Amino acid sequence: MGMQPKFPPQFADRAERRVWFNRQDAGRLLDWIEDTGQRFLGMDVAQKQPDEAWVLLPDSLDLSRQTDNFEAVRMGRVFLAEYDGDGRMFEPVWQDREQ
Repeated sequence: MGMQPKFPPQFADRAERRVWFNRQDAGRLLDWIEDTGQRFLGMDVAQKQPDEAWVLLPDSLDLSRQTDNFEAVRMGRVFLAEYDGDGRMFEPVWQDREQ
């Protein structure tokens, strides 16, 4: 997915690495996406390695074909719950992010 974002200021400062967020902040970003009517497209997940490097996991949530935004955001919350764990970061993607 990896598009360059234009995050709202209240989220940009909370990113752990540029556009990646812990579960709690990713959940808050989903709230913002839903509240502002943005079209949620999916989410990537990365895992911190013992050597402090980050690895993008192959499991991503691609909702680009989902037409019901309420359902897309709900699926994003399920994805967060299922993939949360120590050393995990999430990158939410929505339609109007700058590329």
